[in-house]
Amino acid sequence: MKKLLSILLTVLLVVSCMTLFSSAYSDSSNGDWSQKSVILKNTSEAELVVRVGDIDACNDESAVSGNGYDPFTAKSQYAHGYPWQKDETDPAGTDRIFVGSKWKGESTDGYSSNYSEFKSGNDTENAYGEGALTLIMEYDAPEITVKNVILQLCIDDFQANSWESNFTVTLNGKDAPFIAELLNHTDQTGPTAYIVSAIIPSGFFEDIATGKLAIVIDETTGVGDGYAIDFAKLLINYNDKVFTGKFTGTTEPGATVRLLGTSTTVTASSTGGFTFNAIPGINAVRASKNGFVENYDSGIVLSSGTEWEAAVPLEEGKGNPDIDFSKFGVASGEENNNGNSSAPASDGSGKDNPYDDGNPSGVGSKCPICHFCPQPLGLCIFIWLLIILVAIIIVVIIIVASKRKKKDEKK
Repeated sequence: MKKLLSILLTVLLVVSCMTLFSSAYSDSSNGDWSQKSVILKNTSEAELVVRVGDIDACNDESAVSGNGYDPFTAKSQYAHGYPWQKDETDPAGTDRIFVGSKWKGESTDGYSSNYSEFKSGNDTENAYGEGALTLIMEYDAPEITVKNVILQLCIDDFQANSWESNFTVTLNGKDAPFIAELLNHTDQTGPTAYIVSAIIPSGFFEDIATGKLAIVIDETTGVGDGYAIDFAKLLINYNDKVFTGKFTGTTEPGATVRLLGTSTTVTASSTGGFTFNAIPGINAVRASKNGFVENYDSGIVLSSGTEWEAAVPLEEGKGNPDIDFSKFGVASGEENNNGNSSAPASDGSGKDNPYDDGNPSGVGSKCPICHFCPQPLGLCIFIWLLIILVAIIIVVIIIVASKRKKKDEKK
């Protein structure tokens, strides 16, 4: 009897571990996390998914297996060690410390201090990149008509707000200020890696359709703000369900609030409240209003629940104009793909909100393993059924054993 119970408990433990292992190291939306280049078709997230770089918190071997690193959950992430050993097989631009092409030699943070050691010849073992950070994404897309695109960057230690650094971004040589703005208003102390997401305007769709996208990130002031990219991910013809996060905030009543990395705006309510659906990770907003100076805020948005509530107070004064998205092929209201729109927001309570996706907590979301069944408490429903079945069998065995023991005692 004890042997049978031991076997059943072992099976239960193995099944649970297999589930966690599958979720942590490989999933149908991202493929094998250890692979340095992945192309997936017709996933639950998009018609075509392209990933460059492995998912490992910048070459930290224990990040995933030992410390629960999972940038797709947008929970508070594991602080990895640095500098890290170089891996020559890492795609260009990933898992390397950069300081930008204009670096003047000064060090303001730990990464730039390490970079100084590299430039002086004292560090030849660890991973560094010279000049601008360049990522090349190549894929075959001859049969795809590009309808919408999201670019995700898993950024590490971008601290423009702290060090007054200034980042520029280009896509196939074309200026992409809507991505640069997101990086420049993200206060990310580290060393931690988080995802930021940007909706790519239609003016870049021809470049996306060529099957090659060159992403260049550079720091232009020369200040020593070291930074890195763990991986980059491109979602072509994405499903709106990728916007599984939600956050609220407050600003000046009637102000226009834009989700950075997108042209999507909402108008703050009469009490200053606003709400956005968002992709989990670091998100940032810009608030503006005639007669006021624009302001920004950023924070971590979870896939279930809300870590961050934006606070964007405005001061009276002359503001600067927003990005002119018409230069990138975006007409008014075109890019409201995440359930938000240019319309009055709610009072921030989350009730009667026109942007409410009806599932802010993520309860009932699809299984990350099979993408079919629900996943109560994060486990596939079939795993729950198996657990329940094993539990029933154990209870039945215990009851039968107990009755048999009593019967033997009567004899």
